[in-house]
Formats: sequence, C-alpha cells, structure tokens
Amino acid sequence: MKPDSFPIGSIAKVPVRGRLKLLRESMRYVPPEEGDSFRYRDILFFLRFLIPLKGPIIASLILSFIISISSTIMPLSSKWVIDYLFLGQSTAPLLGKIEAHNLGFLVPYADLVLHSLPLVICTLAVVEIIKYVLSNERSLIQYRINTEFTYRVRMTVFHQVLRYPLSYFKSSRTGYLLARISGDTSGLSAISGSILQGIISNATTLIVTSTILFSLSQTLTLIVLVFVPISVGLSYWINRISRSYNIRGREIGLRTSADGQEILSAIDTIKIHASEHRELDKYANNLQKSISLTIASMLFGQVTGGIQRSISYALTLIVMLIGGTLVIEKLMSIGDYTAFLAMYPQLTGAVSMFLQLPLSLQGTAIASGRVKELLDLTTEDESPDPKHPLIVPDHPTRGEIVCDNVSFSYDSDVPVLSDCSLYIAPGEHIVLTGQTGAGKSTFIHLLLKLYQPDSGNIFLDGMNIRDLHPRWIREQMAVVSQDLFLFHDTIMNNVRYSRPDASDDEVMQACRSAGLHDEIMTFPEGYDLIVGERGGKLSGGQKQRLAIARALLRNAPIFILDEPTAHLDPETEKRLTDEFMRLLAGRTVIIISHREDLTRLADRVYHMKQGKIHVLSM
Repeated sequence: MKPDSFPIGSIAKVPVRGRLKLLRESMRYVPPEEGDSFRYRDILFFLRFLIPLKGPIIASLILSFIISISSTIMPLSSKWVIDYLFLGQSTAPLLGKIEAHNLGFLVPYADLVLHSLPLVICTLAVVEIIKYVLSNERSLIQYRINTEFTYRVRMTVFHQVLRYPLSYFKSSRTGYLLARISGDTSGLSAISGSILQGIISNATTLIVTSTILFSLSQTLTLIVLVFVPISVGLSYWINRISRSYNIRGREIGLRTSADGQEILSAIDTIKIHASEHRELDKYANNLQKSISLTIASMLFGQVTGGIQRSISYALTLIVMLIGGTLVIEKLMSIGDYTAFLAMYPQLTGAVSMFLQLPLSLQGTAIASGRVKELLDLTTEDESPDPKHPLIVPDHPTRGEIVCDNVSFSYDSDVPVLSDCSLYIAPGEHIVLTGQTGAGKSTFIHLLLKLYQPDSGNIFLDGMNIRDLHPRWIREQMAVVSQDLFLFHDTIMNNVRYSRPDASDDEVMQACRSAGLHDEIMTFPEGYDLIVGERGGKLSGGQKQRLAIARALLRNAPIFILDEPTAHLDPETEKRLTDEFMRLLAGRTVIIISHREDLTRLADRVYHMKQGKIHVLSM
C-alpha cells in the first residue's frame, strides 16, 4: 500500500445504505474469543497495593464527601432567593428543620442570610471558593495515589517478569510483553482513582439529592425514579456490546505495538531483504483493524448517546410539565420548582454513574486479569516444594561439575541431549567440539540453569543444581556467549555490567587483557563512547573482545567460553589464547570451539554428536 493512502474512506463519503450497514454491524454483539474474557473479581486482587496508601485514600474520600455536599448548595439557593427574598415567604419552617437536626447554632446566621440577597451571593461565593480549594487538594492527593499505585504494580510485575524462565521469553514476543507491562498496568489506575472516588462522591450525591428532592416534591421525585429501570436496561445493552469493543481494541493495540517493536528490532534483516513494503503492509493491516473498530465504536456511541439524551430530554420535559402544573395549582412553590429543576440532574447523573460503573470497570477488569496472569506464572527461582526453598550456599564453588545421564529436548519429540554424562574436576580445562546443532550451547544453558533437564542430574560441588538458586549458580560463572548483547551505554558501563562495583582501573585492566584497550583509546570519547543499539558502533571483533573483557572482570570460579575468538584474526586469537592460559590457571574452564589454538588449552577434549558426549583426548 502507499504510505500516504488512508485505508478507510471518510465516513462522510459513505452512501446512506453503507452507513446503515455499518450501523447494524456496530450494534452487533461479538462474543470474546477464548482467553479474552474477564472477571470483575480480578480487580479485588490489586486492592492489596492500596493498603500502604490508606491515609491519602481516606483523605481523598473525605474531601470527595465534602465536595459532593457543597455541590447541592448552589441549586438550593434558587429556592431561597425566589421564595424567601422575592416572594417574601416565611423562613420559620426552614429554620425549624435546621434546629430539629441539632444545628441550632446555624439558625441566627441562616435567618440573616435568607433576608439579604448580598449575603446569599457572598455565601455562595465563599462555598465555591472552598469547593475549588478542596477540589485542587483532592486532585493532588489523587495524583499521588495513582502514581504510587501504578509504580508499585508495575515494579511488582516487572520484577516477576525478570524471574521468568528463559523458555517463556523464547516463546513470547518482546514487544507484546512490554505493551502488556506498560499498557495493562496503566489500565489499573482506575482502581486507585475514579472508581473509589466516584463511588463515594456519587453515593453521597445520590443520598443527599434524593433526600432534598423528596422534600421538595415527592411526586416529581417518584417520576424521576421511574426512569431508573429504563436506564438500567439500556446500560446493560450498552455494557454488553462495549465489552466486546474494549477487549478487541486492547488486543489489537497490543499486537500493533508488538509488530512495531519487532520490525524496528529487525531493521537490519528487513533492509538486507528489501522487505520494507511487506512489513509496512503488515503494520498497516493492524492499523486498519484498529480504525475499523474505532469507527464502529464511534457509530455505536453516537446511537446510544442519542438514545440516552432523548430519554434525558423526555424526562426533563415531563418534569417541567408536571412540575409547572403543580405550581399553577398552588401545590408547589416557584422556588421548589426552580430548585428541583436545577438539582434533579445531579440525581440522574449519580444514578447514571452507578449504571455506567460496570462499563467503566470493564477496561480495568480486562487489565486486571491480564496483569494477574503475568503475576501467576511460575518463576525460575521458585522451589517445586514450598517447604524446601532453593539453596544459596554461603561460599563460592570449587568448580567441580558432574553430569549424570542428562537428557533434554526443547520439543518432547526431538531430543537435543540424550543420556549425557561428563565429569569436570575443579580447575580443569575442557573443550567441547561438535557440529552446529549437536547440543553444545544447550549443555551450557542447562549448566546455567536456564533450562531444566528432562531427566538425569547436574551436580555442582556435589550439589544438585535443581536444588540451587539460579542466581547463585550464575554468580559462579563468567560467560562469553556467541549471542552477545551490548546496551546503549558507554564502553565502561558495558564492561562493568558483569561486576557493577568494579573500579575504572579494573575495567581498563580487563580490556587490556582482552586486547581492546588500545583501540578504545583511539576513540575521541575513549571509554565514554556510547556503543549504540546492540553495539552498532563497534566491529564484530571489538564486540567479542568486549565480551571477553566483561567475563574477565567478573573473575568467577568457572569460565564458559562459547566460540570466544570466532570474529578475531589469527594473530589476535593467538595473543588472547596465551593470555587465557595465564589468567585462567586454576579455574574451571569450558570452551566451545573447533580452533586448534583453543583446544591446546584443554586438559580434555570432548566431541558432541547426535546428543551424545564422546571423549576425544585426555
């Protein structure tokens, strides 16, 4: 498609018959797909994150209560002005009601105000100023509640995600996961904000206004309440269809974000294959679905909004007609009539809010279910037996490794390792050789406890790694991987990543040992050079030596080198090999390589073939 072409023509150009078809489609209920449903009770799970914020929440609710009460004063003022000031009616009945409610201390002031128009206006002005100040204070408190709540939830989710097993990330899309962490946790903010505050505020308004309206006119109040069942039925229909829009819209948004992230991450591959147009079409397809859904949702909102406004207008006309008749027949004062017309929308608004609450909660419930799903996934540092947590030894490993009949497969039908046994003594250097796909990297992944063996066991210093905490295992190992990742940061910080407490001098010494220091000093920024996304400013050989420097800086008891010199020229490789022999003496070293310069470092050489380990030399 052309990048400047809009996939859906303007709705204004759609003929009447086409619009009617779109309208029918927009009002059709589409049941959610399997796995896309939600439960309102999932929201309750996240109330625990509000417990530390109970103080600000209580303050916000109290302010909401006061603001709701003060909002009824302005409509009531019309009754006071018309009946007591303009028509000169006696204030005794009202003052009697005030005194009957144990508010006698207000009677002198009320009597004074009700006989002075300037005092009425001044009182209303003071009330509005106080209401404005309290509303601003409530907004500040609510902002703190929302941000702290979202922060706590998002940090909890991100901490959980970082502890997922590697297999989860291999089978999931990074962009989709990031969109869920960011978007779904943001969708929970209504729990701490509009929901609690809205319930208290509207409940107060509902109780206070219905009481006042009933005192003004029982007949008109009952007429208003008759419309409630009609609104309930309409809201149920709206909520049912809107639920479908909410679920589908959120899913399309997540897929669009995931596709965009994947496209940008693979930009090198896309450009090499000249496939920009294909990726653009794929991205446009998601946008078209989103636009179509938005138009359908807009049409549905226009129809339902029109119906709701029609009901509201009908109610207003009926109240005006019957109320006016009561005034003409002297059954209702003009002040009561005016105050009722000014106040009853507050009652219908509060009722509407409660009817809209399920709709408001739908997005929150969807987000709650999706976030809870992330929190419920098993992490790699959880013990299968809660009574026996994973072990964290208080001493470093000696470097003894035993593999006892280890078998593993990524897919149960395709074994990668089959009954592999291996013994590595403390301080021993071994080399693993074998064709691509023989299982060499998989063996390393099992040793790092990135995956668990299907059968058999791996022992580290006689301890089964199934029983050891994965963090402790990985702290004992320094790894130079083929799949090196560099952060968009300085060279200094990328090397220091393996040992954050290392000094600048230690980082530089590691780079000297890796044969990288002199090249770094040729850069104008030196060690402060930002390496770019995935180390894009460095050559393949420089990135590999940076990985070696990172491993040397870690200074762990066990070194794992996966093709550590694959991108190096023979001269640099020989120099590094000699350096390895000096620096790695006394440490357990596992090298995956076919190069002769590295195999001479080995005490033993093993060959992997068809998932089996064979000894080549000792």
